[in-house]
Amino acid sequence: MELTGIGIVVFLILLFAKPLSSVLKSIAFRNRAAGKAKIIRAKDGAGQAPKRRRTGKRGRRG
Repeated sequence: MELTGIGIVVFLILLFAKPLSSVLKSIAFRNRAAGKAKIIRAKDGAGQAPKRRRTGKRGRRG
């Protein structure tokens, strides 16, 4: 009885191994990309005052 349960678990692991691997790789890629973007933004903004944009017509009063 236990052997059948173990067999089912092994089968499910093998069945979902490839899709799960793809999902994990995708998550890792996104994390690396976000980290690189954060580093680039930090280097570009180091020692500089934030840029102030002029308001458009909608932001003016009067």
